[in-house]
Amino acid sequence: MSICSGGSAIDGVDMDYVARAEVVLVFPCKPSPMVRGAGDVHITREVSGLRPPTDSERHRMEAWQIKRRCAMAALREAGLNVMPFYSRSGDKVFVKAAADEQLLSQVAETSKHKLELKPQYLSGFAEYKSDYVGRRELNYSDRRMCSHLYKVHSEHEDGVHTDEEKDPENAWLRSRPPVPPSVFRTSDRIRLIDHIVRSVDHDCAGIDIGQLERDGELLDYFPLHENRKLAALDKDWFNAFAWGTHVNKVRNYFGERVAMYFLFVSHLIHWLVPPAVLGIIFLMLDLLFSNGSSDNIFVLPLCAGACAWSATFAHFWRRTAAFHALRWGTLHAVKVAEPVRPEFWGDIGVNPVTCRVEMHYPWRERIWKVLFSNAVISVCLVALLCSIAVLLALRHAFALAGGGRLPFQIINAVLVDIMNGIFSRIAKRLTDLENHRAQSEYTYHLIAKTVVFKFVNCYASLFYIAFFKEHSELFKMPMRCANDDCLSDLASQLAVFLIVRLAMQNFVELALPYLLVWYRNVVDGHSLHSHSFLKAAAAVDFDLSKAEKECEREEHNLCEDMDEMLILFGYSSMFLVACPWVPLLALISSLVQCFLDQKKLVLLFRRPFPTLAANNEPWDTAFDIMGGLAVVTNSALTVFATKTFDGWSTRQRVFLFIALEHLAVVLRLVVAAIWPSMPPVVREMKQRQDSIAHRHLELGGEDERADIDILAGPLGSDSVHRRSLSAQLGSSPHVASATLVHSALNMTCSWSVITAHRF
Repeated sequence: MSICSGGSAIDGVDMDYVARAEVVLVFPCKPSPMVRGAGDVHITREVSGLRPPTDSERHRMEAWQIKRRCAMAALREAGLNVMPFYSRSGDKVFVKAAADEQLLSQVAETSKHKLELKPQYLSGFAEYKSDYVGRRELNYSDRRMCSHLYKVHSEHEDGVHTDEEKDPENAWLRSRPPVPPSVFRTSDRIRLIDHIVRSVDHDCAGIDIGQLERDGELLDYFPLHENRKLAALDKDWFNAFAWGTHVNKVRNYFGERVAMYFLFVSHLIHWLVPPAVLGIIFLMLDLLFSNGSSDNIFVLPLCAGACAWSATFAHFWRRTAAFHALRWGTLHAVKVAEPVRPEFWGDIGVNPVTCRVEMHYPWRERIWKVLFSNAVISVCLVALLCSIAVLLALRHAFALAGGGRLPFQIINAVLVDIMNGIFSRIAKRLTDLENHRAQSEYTYHLIAKTVVFKFVNCYASLFYIAFFKEHSELFKMPMRCANDDCLSDLASQLAVFLIVRLAMQNFVELALPYLLVWYRNVVDGHSLHSHSFLKAAAAVDFDLSKAEKECEREEHNLCEDMDEMLILFGYSSMFLVACPWVPLLALISSLVQCFLDQKKLVLLFRRPFPTLAANNEPWDTAFDIMGGLAVVTNSALTVFATKTFDGWSTRQRVFLFIALEHLAVVLRLVVAAIWPSMPPVVREMKQRQDSIAHRHLELGGEDERADIDILAGPLGSDSVHRRSLSAQLGSSPHVASATLVHSALNMTCSWSVITAHRF
């Protein structure tokens, strides 16, 4: 077995140019860098200072070597290009695996991998099929020519090299051999290589990644970044990640799941712009008519706008997600069987579905751990409420003593962020204890724990100030709002929450990585020659190979980012009546959060494996529920917490509260009836895409004349135009199809698709 000694290049050839997508498997080869191993035979003991392994260490190293050789042999037999090399410390073996175009085509056809068709075929998605010349004895009647149907992707499609190649100093980029276009995007390549590595299908490696990781025989498994494409994404970060106009670049590189998250962030940013502008107007009116307090005559229209915005936000997001899921081919994607989590353990048994020997963990054992988790969460919630009550009492006592409320408001905001971090670790430990088999099950249970706790932690003090503080007692102390205006008291606490959250977010995600790198360089005796926090956060030792550098990075966790966005959405929607300016702060915070998430994804995290996604569930449901709670909260604030309706009786106030809620519900139903979450044009376009793909892939495009009769109707009764289409059909079916679909699509579909995208 030939193993190179470090680095990602062989004989001066940059492997990033040879293979456009690679995955890396990291195997252990020595229990410690100070142990002499197989890769140290050329180093004398006096020079290296390595000690010989003990008998137990030798046995472990031999077992690791056998497993490693078997895995590498399976990868080579599957047709992958394998390049192993030792790490700089010599205790790990990195194995790069890449696939050529021919192997990807074969695997895509056998695995029924779906690829995008050309625009003249409505940009639908269909299973990949290679060309087949047919059999001579059948006079080639079974010929199948499909390669011309699929859209071809190139490096310049996402702006890679466009500016670099124009630079006179980068003449070597123009002189290098051009990378040929391909029907496979970079995310398609990684999916197919991962399928070759994991699948037990014929001509695949069939490596059980999870079992190897559980046994400690595989340390890591991840795809490598492609630096030029990553640099192009980083340069176009605002359009690609924040504003969403170039979100397809994110999808092509990171996959649909990550792209759906940033598409949601861009949707939130777009939706925050109108309330941010209107909030500034309402703030000016408050300053003119009520000295900055929201308790005035404008509270009712403000409540109506807040309820309408909150009730329809998640609905229109689902429409946007449906439109992009259609464009990305994930609208009705079939769910594939998830691999077993490496952390999952249980008894060995036979899977009744796959008939394979797998581990099984009975539900009767898990239920007790789930009950234990619920008990721990209940205790944490009780302790949290008690600590919040004590903090509010101390704040009131400190304010009565003339100390002011601001210090305790800042302390409260800091404690909220600290408690969120602590409970995130507790929830993760509890979910690990429950031992879920699939990653989706694990994610759902983790989300359920964190959302409940963080909702109470982030909003309990705000709800208390809004509804319970005025004319109440806490630990036998009479409580009153600041200046007898609970809305102003609530607004000041919410402002402190958002500002402290933004400051701590910048420190934890920017300054803290910089300080850690600075400390590591001081310990290692290196100096840090960078004035950029982001560059310093991504700095690693230059002696390491590319694979080693990325192996030291953390794994990307999309749940944490969605969790942060859910909390921010709650802050920006649930108390709009008291704080009409909060959408402006939320807009700034969203932009900062998007910028930090993008930088972390590009510079600090490993490249995630691309996964298909048609939405952000279960987070979409969480945002929908949060929107409903915002309707209830804003209605209750308007009716019960303001002085506008002081002359009304309790019954009248309750009726008004119910009326406001029901109006929001009716608005949601009307909006859903006019603009359904699954737009009819999207459903119709999906059916057309499937029909055209079926005709050209299964029927060889024989129904072209039927296409003219069906689709060319809206073009009018111009017989000359119809004869022109028929003549083109007779001479060249593919040209006719392109002209037909192009004309019909422009006349019947373009406006509908644009409307669907806008709504």
